[in-house]
Amino acid sequence: MVTTRVEGMGNVGAPESAPESPMERRLVPVGAVVLTTFFALLYALRGGITAIDRGEDPRWAQQVVWSLAMWWTCLPLLPPLAALVRRFPVGRPRPWRNAGVLLLGTLAAAWLRHVVMSPVVVAISGVPDVAASALARILTYLTVFLVMVALLHAVHYYRAERAREVREAGLARGLAEARLAALRTQLQPHFVFNVLNAVTTLVHADPMAADRMLTRFAALLRVILHEGTEEHALERELDLLARYVELMQLRFGDRIAVEWAVADAARGARVPFLVLQPLVENAYEHGLAWRETGGRVRIGAARAGDTLELVVEDDGAGPDVEAGSITDRATAGTGNGIGLRNTRDRLAQLYGARASLVLERPPGGGTRARVTLPFVGGAHGNGEARP
Repeated sequence: MVTTRVEGMGNVGAPESAPESPMERRLVPVGAVVLTTFFALLYALRGGITAIDRGEDPRWAQQVVWSLAMWWTCLPLLPPLAALVRRFPVGRPRPWRNAGVLLLGTLAAAWLRHVVMSPVVVAISGVPDVAASALARILTYLTVFLVMVALLHAVHYYRAERAREVREAGLARGLAEARLAALRTQLQPHFVFNVLNAVTTLVHADPMAADRMLTRFAALLRVILHEGTEEHALERELDLLARYVELMQLRFGDRIAVEWAVADAARGARVPFLVLQPLVENAYEHGLAWRETGGRVRIGAARAGDTLELVVEDDGAGPDVEAGSITDRATAGTGNGIGLRNTRDRLAQLYGARASLVLERPPGGGTRARVTLPFVGGAHGNGEARP
């Protein structure tokens, strides 16, 4: 829930500004000094040229000192004007009322500048202010203050727009995190159910193997449940995957061989939590589980420029889809396919269109699951190694 603080009618419907950064706090006063200095130098230049046209000594130093004193004494009125802009910005729901308040405030500032600060200018410069009427001076100051109010509005609305973008980004990030948490919550029971189902197949055939499998599964599950990040190093992912492969080896024995082909340059890359386990599970359960002659699972990872490629390949039953399709093989066989769909959804949440999960049919048969995602982090190296 987003709560907006309202202080009086002046803030109703007004943009909510982001907190000022130290640089922004310095920007307005520095900008005001630059603006008034610019006006002062223009005023001094005009005064000097007018004196030359009259055949008089321009007295440039005196012109500059008097002009700077005249315009810099406008600066003390800037904070009240800034407060007025924050309190009564020209925007909905009452733009005309707020514009009227700002105009009256600007007129009051111009009058105060002339009445209060003119003696200060005379004291600093030693030159009496007799070059123009009071009305002319007030109108001049009014013009300057209106320019300042316009610039203050620009700063105010810039900060409000930035605050809106920050809020929207926060909401989007929160929704994405909630979606990832839901996907992860969906994946864990699916993983637990499938492993326990595998244990039941061993209970009567090989009780000792079932006991070892259950013990190792409990240790792996404890680690998985305490893993709190959505991403971790590929090295960590491979460690968890190796434990899962041990469970499958207890179930299938030596009937299914596992090959690891992980390039050293890829090991430090950041990858989604449990991105490989559903792919390996898919290879075992839907590619090789019912194959009497055994088979092979190959797990690979490599870096290609700014891309990380993860591959899980088996030589079992190929997918019931065209090569290159991203349809889950598990869907066709069981009507389920939670693991692969979950993996694809998490990739989309984390990386958008920069990541993909594709199922392919290799030339020699079987299935190849290929994940591509942006390469982030990692050390450089060569060669292949097991976890």
